[in-house]
Amino acid sequence: MGFEKVNSIKEFAHFLSKRAESISREIVNYNLSKLEITLPQEIIDKSIDTNAEFLKFLGITLKFSNEEVEPRFIEWLIKQETPEDAQYIEELSSLIKPYAETRQLLIKILSQLCIDHGLTTEEVITVTSRLSYFLDLSITETILKRERITKETKEKQDQKIRELSSPIIPIQNGIAVLPIIGDIDVEKSEFIMNRVIPRVTELKIECVIIDFSSIASIDTETAARIFTIYDVLRLLGINAVFTGIRTDLVSKIINSGINFPSIKTYATLQQALEDIG
Repeated sequence: MGFEKVNSIKEFAHFLSKRAESISREIVNYNLSKLEITLPQEIIDKSIDTNAEFLKFLGITLKFSNEEVEPRFIEWLIKQETPEDAQYIEELSSLIKPYAETRQLLIKILSQLCIDHGLTTEEVITVTSRLSYFLDLSITETILKRERITKETKEKQDQKIRELSSPIIPIQNGIAVLPIIGDIDVEKSEFIMNRVIPRVTELKIECVIIDFSSIASIDTETAARIFTIYDVLRLLGINAVFTGIRTDLVSKIINSGINFPSIKTYATLQQALEDIG
């Protein structure tokens, strides 16, 4: 192919740095032809730049062992990330689909370049093995990033659900309603203790009506959590009453051993408001 022969991997790394952009364009164009999604031009341009930097990084680190180069490569990958990348991680299956063919194309290109420049068989294996190692690390980090994003998204959704299912609703001077919606799990009870009760004191609420009308089910553990919330409110000098407790819930609460008769209850929210007001 008319290339000047090189005598070491060090010299080949220098050549790879000069050819990085053209090789990167070839790889990116190949990947684009295989993708089932359309990427914005700025993402395509960034991919070309990133892949070119990847090839340069590959050349520079050929002198290191896998153990030495792994933390360097992970650090390099993290530096390439931008906030905009996250939305494309959602299309992970489409991004990974051409991975095997891309790997084969890269190995083919670099192997041929190594041969054209007179590298020994052992040196060719060194280059292609390091390439494969980096690609494996890259795909692993992509999957881990997807898992992190999924976890963070779920935590945000769960937080929003807790906020919506455990609201404190001021309805008139000094009185607010705390509707218990759905199930009371550990996370929701902690949310009420750590977020809702402080809000009650901030609003200078004197009486909280804990409404059970929308609760899905109750057991001994759930009842204990609810009554812990009740006790905390009382310790803070805030009156607390119950409304909307169904017959099936009453028996379970009594069976839990809690001194239910000592708590003031009403059949409906309206009855509570008429009595308290």
